[in-house]
Amino acid sequence: MAKFPEVKADRHACGRRRFLGSMAALGVAPAALAGLLADPGPALPNPIGYATIAWPRREFDHALETVSRLGFQGVQMLGWVREAYAAAKTQEIGELLASLKLKPVALSCSAARLAPEGTGNEMDEVRRYAEFFSHLGGAFLQVTDGGNPKQEYSAQDISSLGARMNALGKMAQGFGLTLGYHPHFGTLGETRKGLGQVLDATDPQYVKLIADVAHMALGGSDPAEVIRTYAPRLCFLHFKDVRKEAAAMARRERDQVEKSGPPFCEIGLGGVSFDAVVQALRDVRFSGWVIVELDTGNSTLGGPDPSAVQNRDALRKLGFKV
Repeated sequence: MAKFPEVKADRHACGRRRFLGSMAALGVAPAALAGLLADPGPALPNPIGYATIAWPRREFDHALETVSRLGFQGVQMLGWVREAYAAAKTQEIGELLASLKLKPVALSCSAARLAPEGTGNEMDEVRRYAEFFSHLGGAFLQVTDGGNPKQEYSAQDISSLGARMNALGKMAQGFGLTLGYHPHFGTLGETRKGLGQVLDATDPQYVKLIADVAHMALGGSDPAEVIRTYAPRLCFLHFKDVRKEAAAMARRERDQVEKSGPPFCEIGLGGVSFDAVVQALRDVRFSGWVIVELDTGNSTLGGPDPSAVQNRDALRKLGFKV
């Protein structure tokens, strides 16, 4: 009887060696995955989706098919889908998603411009997104701010931004949707201070938080701290990683980051502390969606398809069910 635990350990070690060998063949350093190889603990309850931004627009159908085939449960789509599948075509994409067993989790409101220092076209634009996505049976609308992380805004500017976001959130709720604010590198929400300013100026009832662990890490925030601090406002999370060289450059010469090439990479191949992120999710008992969002051109493995495989496998090793 005493030999069975040893056999189990040997099989685990062999599987681990095979995994490291396969990653080495792809040029992935074993040390980069060390944090993903430990026992992740009990399975996490979160449904897992994938953002179609990873693929070029012309490969949209292929993106959906790949996401479904790899076992993801939902998708986040870009704003152009609203125009491409308007009116009678809304039923067409709805039937496609249903056939692939994919939930339309989120839609990026990319045409809405929320500059802190002025008003824009955001109400009309977001209403059009909301009308489309509600017909599709979606859940979340994503907005970002259009602020400058290096600019100091007046209290009146921040208050105005917050009021406009609140109005958008209230309108989205009228369509059965939830508005989520996505702090993004290159915007006011890039920094921890800016993120706090936006969330402090908005009503938690109307504006929730989309915590993108990679954008926050690149901007100098601690994703685990943000998750714990704003747990009641989390609607879903974006998972991707940050290239270590990009994170280091952001600390030295922030303005050079976007000029030096794609800053992001696949989960487990960069500098984000996913063990800490997962522990924070466990601590606050967050059971909502996690969406993998690796922008087009950020793949380090030759394209969005192998990147999606790597991301799925990394999520499994972290304890998610995909």
